[in-house]
Amino acid sequence: MVDPPDRCSGTPAAIKVAVAVTKPVTVMNGVIEEVIKLIEKNQWTYNLEADKPVIHTGVTGKSGQWKCAAVVGGNGEHVLFLSIFPGIVPANRRAACSELLNRINFGLTHGCFELDFDDGEIRYRTCVPVLEGQLAPQAVEYLVFTNLFAVDRFFASIMKVVFADISPKEALRPANTHPATQARFELN
Repeated sequence: MVDPPDRCSGTPAAIKVAVAVTKPVTVMNGVIEEVIKLIEKNQWTYNLEADKPVIHTGVTGKSGQWKCAAVVGGNGEHVLFLSIFPGIVPANRRAACSELLNRINFGLTHGCFELDFDDGEIRYRTCVPVLEGQLAPQAVEYLVFTNLFAVDRFFASIMKVVFADISPKEALRPANTHPATQARFELN
């Protein structure tokens, strides 16, 4: 049975939901180890939850700072990488923010932005499948860096809509006029 989301602790619900384990724990441990290898290779700091395959870290990109989590889910069948935006979208800005995220998502190939209309949380989600209990190091890099580059590219546009009362169309102009550059990330 999955525990209900805990919205009061400050930890996003997606991270607090328990993973039902039906596959051998060693499969899930092997998958999370691949994520840890990437993190340690880049000398990033992280916290691994003791009772489930979830890693928490933080990011500083060119556009801002945010929290991230890697979650082994679906009984070890996939790995999610979530970027969780700082702050909560006020109720009166959620419709505009939703329009912005839909405009952004329409042009994305990998991953998507999500807005929880109930509490105002914004996340960016990427996912890779785990095939036959194996997760290739290249898949982990793709999972993480595709996520971080997308968030860094659209971070300022989202913040403008949420906190500066800028229209979604206007907020996207800077993000779409210059090519995406490889941001340098510092995970903390």
